[in-house]
Amino acid sequence: MIGSTRRRRRRSRRGGLQLDRSGPWIGVVGLLVLLWLALSTAIYAPWWGVVLHLLVLVPIAVWTSRWARTRPAASTFVPLAGLPALAVVTALGVGLGGWSA
Repeated sequence: MIGSTRRRRRRSRRGGLQLDRSGPWIGVVGLLVLLWLALSTAIYAPWWGVVLHLLVLVPIAVWTSRWARTRPAASTFVPLAGLPALAVVTALGVGLGGWSA
């Protein structure tokens, strides 16, 4: 009985999420989701509003690529910073720019 719990513990240590290897890829998928959100603003925003959303994504993509090399585990969470940035651009566009569907 004791040996089987030790084996189970060893298996759980080997398995699991290894963010040093998969973190940059998870960050890239997060960037793709943000890109989709930025492009989907074409439903209610003018063309320059979509371009503005894409310009907001450029520094976030650069940040993700830098952290993918230096801090791969932390690069997973960088696209989460882009979500509020896109929300602010959208809120300003709807409030001040008069964007509507």
